[in-house]
Amino acid sequence: MTADPTNDPAAIRERALSAAVEAKGALSALGGDYMSSQAARVAAKDLGMKGWPFYFGGRVGVLGPVPPEVVHAIVGFFPAEHVQASWGVARDPRQSPPLDRIVDRYRDLQRKWADEFLAALPESDADELADLLRDIAAGSETGLSPLAAAWGAMPEPTSPRHRVVHWSHVLREQRGGLHITAVQMAGLNPLEAFVTGPLGADGARFFRWPEPYPQADDAMRLFREEAEEITDELASRAYRGLSEAQAERLIALLGRAQQAAAGGGGVPKLLADQRQAAAGA
Repeated sequence: MTADPTNDPAAIRERALSAAVEAKGALSALGGDYMSSQAARVAAKDLGMKGWPFYFGGRVGVLGPVPPEVVHAIVGFFPAEHVQASWGVARDPRQSPPLDRIVDRYRDLQRKWADEFLAALPESDADELADLLRDIAAGSETGLSPLAAAWGAMPEPTSPRHRVVHWSHVLREQRGGLHITAVQMAGLNPLEAFVTGPLGADGARFFRWPEPYPQADDAMRLFREEAEEITDELASRAYRGLSEAQAERLIALLGRAQQAAAGGGGVPKLLADQRQAAAGA
């Protein structure tokens, strides 16, 4: 007798894993491209801040004025010295506004980015997508993702497009926390994960890792693939409550949203723009 796919644990697991893998690119863009957008640079300047202190203050400020060692442990993929310097500026009242004001400006940045880059997404689609993302976030395990828990506890916006960015950001933070653990489980350190990842040495340089960088070899790349698979598996557990129809609808709506937001920022775009500018200099 063939197992009912709606009740079969193996089928549920496979569907959830497939959904998590298909969703991760769009969630990374919708929940994070605003961080490296032109609007982010304007927001930082409006507060009299530079980019990295604003980034850390806005993203991590939801946790309050915690020590830099805590921030470094939570964000994971930055060198400790860079975290300490940037966070030190962000939480210093002599150099920056209060953290709650930075967080408020960061949330305003999310809303403005959504208004600009998700304008082509129909409001009904945005509302449906936000509901799906919220339900997934509600079922996620945030023990390894303190920032996901903190951002998930923030007041939910009312606008459908704002909600899409909010919950995409929560799920992006959830996956990010899981990925830190997965990289360690696979036997890599954060710098090795960077140089073997899609951004390579350019990404490591952007995130302020000092050179020289380790030379990526076959074993390191294999460990990187393993880390990605572990992350996918851990993240997929939050998707197990989706029916087949809901999973298909989620991926369709995420695709529309990502297409609408194309050009809205992101580190790959920023690095490509920098390379193009350097080539034309």
